[in-house]
Amino acid sequence: MNEELQLFLEDMDEQLSIMESTLLDISEISLDDVDKEMIDKLFRAMHTMKGNAGIFNYEKIVEFAHAAENLLDEIRNGKINLTRDMVDTFLLINDHSKVLIDIYTKDNEMDEEQLEHHDYLLGLISDFLEKSPNEQDENIETSFETEDNGENKNYKIEISLKDEFFKSGMDIISIIKYLDAIGEVGEVKLIDDFIPPIDEIDPLNSYIKLVIMYETDEPKNEIIEAFEFVQEDIELKVSLMENESQEKGSKEETQNNDVEKTEKTFRVFKKAKKGIKKEVLPKDTLSSSFTLKVDSLKVDKLINQISEMVIANAKISRHTHNSNNTELEEAVAVMSEMLEEVRNGIMNIRMVQVGDSLAKLRRIVTDSAKKLNKEISFQIIGGETELDKTVIEKISDPLVHMLRNSVDHGIETPLERDQKGKKPKGNITLKAYPDAGTIVIQIIDDGAGIDKDMIFNKAVEKNLVKANAKLSENEIFNLILAPGFSTANEVTDISGRGVGMDVVKRNIQDLRGTVDIDSKFGLGTTITVRLPLTLAIIDGFLVQSGESKYIIPIDHIQECIELTKELKEQMRKNGYISLRSNILPILDIAEHFEHGEEAGSRQNVVIVKYGKSRVGLKVDELHGEFQTVIKPLGELFENISGISGGTILGNGEIALIFDIQKLIEYKITQKESENGN
Repeated sequence: MNEELQLFLEDMDEQLSIMESTLLDISEISLDDVDKEMIDKLFRAMHTMKGNAGIFNYEKIVEFAHAAENLLDEIRNGKINLTRDMVDTFLLINDHSKVLIDIYTKDNEMDEEQLEHHDYLLGLISDFLEKSPNEQDENIETSFETEDNGENKNYKIEISLKDEFFKSGMDIISIIKYLDAIGEVGEVKLIDDFIPPIDEIDPLNSYIKLVIMYETDEPKNEIIEAFEFVQEDIELKVSLMENESQEKGSKEETQNNDVEKTEKTFRVFKKAKKGIKKEVLPKDTLSSSFTLKVDSLKVDKLINQISEMVIANAKISRHTHNSNNTELEEAVAVMSEMLEEVRNGIMNIRMVQVGDSLAKLRRIVTDSAKKLNKEISFQIIGGETELDKTVIEKISDPLVHMLRNSVDHGIETPLERDQKGKKPKGNITLKAYPDAGTIVIQIIDDGAGIDKDMIFNKAVEKNLVKANAKLSENEIFNLILAPGFSTANEVTDISGRGVGMDVVKRNIQDLRGTVDIDSKFGLGTTITVRLPLTLAIIDGFLVQSGESKYIIPIDHIQECIELTKELKEQMRKNGYISLRSNILPILDIAEHFEHGEEAGSRQNVVIVKYGKSRVGLKVDELHGEFQTVIKPLGELFENISGISGGTILGNGEIALIFDIQKLIEYKITQKESENGN
């Protein structure tokens, strides 16, 4: 895929996402509150798609976008009133636009079903346009038709590029290609009188003017709109030519020569721009910021390389520490600090705000609610929270399933809610926030809640638990995550297939995350997903138990204390210690992983936290902070409970990385079991 096509896909994904989000905003408010800015966003999306598709000669996309753009233009000019049916239709237009883009950018054609849907949507647009209630507007449309008369006209287009043009990221050649898609570009004159010698060119300035002879049956305003996105960066003049005639052969020869000359000139500018050095940029340019789109595979490769550099740096640091060379130690310390800054910078490139990605889930809630005849308000809180893009992509499907469950099983129908004294419209909130080195994503609804007795009985019926099992409320709720568990009486296309939530749990665990369910019967349910910030590199704390070394993710550590004789005695009797009047369960790492080695003379407790739970990990030695590259352990060790991966130390040794959540779960479950006995 060439670079231009990739940019087209990225641009349209962004525009159509904005369009969908805007339509969902409109669907949740009164139509009287819809402002011009909202309609303009919808118009710009279709206008951008039409223009960009024209550059690549995707005629079906141009035709479709042009029809939708016409309807939006009538709405934004007040000639047609926006209705709920139109909002629903524009959502379908948005969906079909994505389908069209996918089809034609892969050099395919619409199948019979897609073509039928395509024509159906064009028919709806045509119907809306014909139902304009304003008789005066119809006269205006007629006068336009009389003026244009469907005949080609010749225009003279004069374009002078301002110095800001190249900073806009636009390419004048692309605009000329778009004009050629909706009309016929004739003579193109490049006025290059003001171009200085190549060694004096400032790549951020413009020195040229274009004069284009153009033939089209489109009105003048259509030509002007082609330059809408660069109108502030150019000086534009479009004039209608009377009795303009040219010899076809001469026109084509001039067009080819001048377009080629224009393209060569722009290639010179692009090469000069690529070669420019930071030192020669104007000061105001240095302080400005812009968005640079980078292939995610390039970022992944950089992260892998940085990961290996972290390991290599650890080896260098170790040997330097033993060299007794002060200057070398200082140099390595500086290098380590710089490496950490580079690592953090590269990791931040892949960090994106969750709101931009999670906003797409609004459509899931809206469509599911309509199918089930439910009224639901969906809100996203904490959209500015940042998470690794890789994690966001992998968490998308589990979130979709959980949201559909909330719509289907959680929120009641308006009648049921009214009978319970609730407002007819239910509420689902998706909340995201950082917590102790993790990101928490919660799906909260004010629906029917979960009947724990019904869940327990269903689990007994499916032989998931024994009838005499003593389970906590939280454990009962989490039975919903068991394989094959379902409470649905019938299968729907929303949920209730007997599969899904167990897959959700497994997918989240694959991301080193957890999922937990809490509910109040009759009041609502909260599903909490906790995920690591990133999957590649973490800041860890190196500890040792016997001869084995481990890494504790530093974000989970609250404090470290020495295990005194008094505390050892408490732990020996009860398996926990009293710390500032609070009971702290202690997990002996040597005992848990069956080292079989004698404990060191000095023992320590590292107090770790996950969610609301705390546990002390008993170890022998504390070695301090350590940058950790997470390496998979392979099939032989991947199912060891309490271990999430491994890393290579500076001396070549392997250190295992603790899965804090699993270790805490184990200790708390063990404690509850002992108390039960």
